[in-house]
Amino acid sequence: MSQFQFDHFFGPLNAEQKAFLLADSILIPRGRKVGKLGPHATVRLQEMLPGLAIPQAEDRGALLQQLGADPRHARLVLEVGFGNGEALAQRALRHPQDRFIGVEVFSGGVAALLLRVQQMQLTNLRIATQSIHEVLLQTIPLLSLDQVLIHFPDPWPKRGHHKRRLLQKPFLDLLAARMRPQAQLSLATDWPHYAEWMRALLAEHPAFARCVGDDCYDAEPEDWLETRFQRKARNEGRPTFHLTALRRDGAIYPP
Repeated sequence: MSQFQFDHFFGPLNAEQKAFLLADSILIPRGRKVGKLGPHATVRLQEMLPGLAIPQAEDRGALLQQLGADPRHARLVLEVGFGNGEALAQRALRHPQDRFIGVEVFSGGVAALLLRVQQMQLTNLRIATQSIHEVLLQTIPLLSLDQVLIHFPDPWPKRGHHKRRLLQKPFLDLLAARMRPQAQLSLATDWPHYAEWMRALLAEHPAFARCVGDDCYDAEPEDWLETRFQRKARNEGRPTFHLTALRRDGAIYPP
């Protein structure tokens, strides 16, 4: 990507954000985006996905109205990396008045969620298959998100791979600008070292309020939905670390 293409695509960013986004590990997700899909999954991707795209809107109210919700009462919830969509679909089913946006780059997971949408007749959920950075920069208005869920992101455990982790300060800058004051950020991981990374990152970031001591992990949220992935980790003796932070009131952080 040339510098001209980058500036045209992403718009004005500060130097730290630009360096973060230019890293190929950020804009090009590692691993296999397209696996072996059966004919029915392929048809769902072709026929259902376009109708579940996120509409363009100038602000939160306009976006929720385009999604068929009342901005005065509905929450806008973003889940980053929804896997096979098991938990996201259940949340959408339990809270029909709210609107949900799921972001996932792997086509197998997207196809699985589309099947759930079809079977559960969900009408309050939209899906994006681009990088979360593209989604935040291009389709999520400022000050619009009421809750953000990032559960079990890739831990990239090797020290030399830590720069590939999703959770970095520039990413939190982008995210905070699109969260409403007092919006909730919910994080979860079964990797202790990544949990410490998350805790330290949140403690240092000016946009998020949470404790800074040693005992900063939260109990499992009341509305927590256990997935097959978490059940597998629990059966293997790996506990889940939960962290919750609130977006502070005040200034908008760099978009």
